[in-house]
This record gives sequence, C-alpha cells and structure tokens, in this order.
Amino acid sequence: MLKIYLTNLGKYNEGYLIGEWVELPVSDEELEEVKKRIGINKYYEEWFITDYESDIDGVEVNEYSNIDTLNELAEKLEELSNDEWKLDIVSACMSEGYSLDDSIEKIDDCYIWFDCSDMEDVARQYVETCGLLDEIPEHLQNYYDFESFGRDMSFEGQFVFLDNGNCVEIH
Repeated sequence: MLKIYLTNLGKYNEGYLIGEWVELPVSDEELEEVKKRIGINKYYEEWFITDYESDIDGVEVNEYSNIDTLNELAEKLEELSNDEWKLDIVSACMSEGYSLDDSIEKIDDCYIWFDCSDMEDVARQYVETCGLLDEIPEHLQNYYDFESFGRDMSFEGQFVFLDNGNCVEIH
C-alpha cells in the first residue's frame, strides 16, 4: 500500500492546509478529480506531497516526487501484496540498502523464518527443517546448543528481523 497526501501549494502558502489522501496507483482521471477537489486550477496550479504512508520500509517519497513514478512503484507493491511474506522480504532487503527493483529480484534468493525473535529461534527452525537431529536419540537432543548455533549462523549470513516477528535471511 502506498498513499500520499496531495496538497494545494498556493493555499498552503496562504496559511491553509487543503489536501486529500490519494491511494496509489491512481488513474489520470482520478488524479484530476482529486486536484479539482483540493482547488488546483488556473489560479492555484501547483501541488506538493505533505505526507505519505507505505507498508514497505525504505520507500521514500518527498514533497515533489513524480506521481507517475510513484504509481509504478505502487503497482509493483500491489503485485506483491497477495503474498505478505514477499513484502517482508522486500522490506528487509530495502532496509539493508537494496533498491526496490533489486529487492524484488532477490525474493527467490531469500528465505523467511516465521515467528523468530532471535537467532536461537532461527537455529531451532533450521535444525528442525533440515532434520539435523533426527538421527540423535530424543533424550540427547535437549543438549544441543541452539544459542551458539544461531550465533554462528549470524556470522555466516545476513539476517534481518522484522517488527512482525519474522526473520529474513538474505542471500
């Protein structure tokens, strides 16, 4: 989701905050209707973006961002929104400095660990997923040091913990 607050610049300079939230992507016709509602006309021709909201960390919008470019970005985000885990991966990659396009390309190269608050949780899931302890008697499995194994995993990989409790492993 990407929303912008489009504001009438002339009215703003006169001391009035006249604007409207616009959910992107938006068609040219819908955008023109919004501009009419906020008073963009032959007397007040200029607008700017006063605020924005996005589901993805790292998306940057400034007051004079190009709406066509933002629409393209919103379309890409909309395609990903069907799979929340993909949004998690894109968000994690962007937080590590990848561009949106590079983050989208990395989706298939990343792994997501659900409900992990630290590397010990990641290590537990990894061991269970790979079956590393399957051949060890159950009464000895309790002695496995998941905390140390998780610490070692963090040295060898790039892990990003998200606010929703998931961890993305970036390759």
